[in-house]
Amino acid sequence: MQKLLRLARLDLRMILREQMLWFMLFVAPGLQFSMALLLLPWLEQRFPIMTDYHSLIVMLMTLQVDTSIGFVLASMLLDERDEEVLTALRAMPVGVNTFLIYRLGIGTIMAVLFAYAMLSTPGLEGLGLASRFTAALLFASTAPITTLALATFSSNKVEGLAVYKGLSLILILPACSFFMGSWVQYTLGFVPVYWSLHFVAKVLVGEPGGLELFMALLTHGLVLWILFRLFKRRVFS
Repeated sequence: MQKLLRLARLDLRMILREQMLWFMLFVAPGLQFSMALLLLPWLEQRFPIMTDYHSLIVMLMTLQVDTSIGFVLASMLLDERDEEVLTALRAMPVGVNTFLIYRLGIGTIMAVLFAYAMLSTPGLEGLGLASRFTAALLFASTAPITTLALATFSSNKVEGLAVYKGLSLILILPACSFFMGSWVQYTLGFVPVYWSLHFVAKVLVGEPGGLELFMALLTHGLVLWILFRLFKRRVFS
């Protein structure tokens, strides 16, 4: 435990050294929450048509910040890989797996807390306690997915930023399914976020979302497992 606390202090120092990282980790979530709580209701009063898409807008805002948390963690991993810190972990008491679980776990916990707060804003009262927490976990899983994807397919932080932009577009693509009325929408189901969005949408209208929840857990778990193996193979092989 003391080793992990020491790592946490070092991580915090690393984040505070770079303006972009602490902004994305601390300031951006606060701004998004304020927008969902104050700005979005005001906009819906001026543009009533937005009311029909309130839940979708809030979910996309939640997704954006959860992925930005993943970007911060990926940037730290990329720096540590350049400095050969990750390679040195093999000879350290902490161990590779423990370090990765700690790093991804910290980001996931932060993402869960933010997602739960966002899904508790006015307009989403149809979500019960259990379904809200479940949805928060699903959205938060995009944080480790983003971290592993960027750290696996990027050689440095510049490339990581480019990959992050591309990944962000892929992750919001399933939102288009809410504007499709045919089976074509299911072609977007290869993106795990699709099932998370539709799980929340089903619960909000009082319908069972068991299938969507199962598919969300399956696709998120599969993507995380693949990315975790690819990351370890690239960095530690």
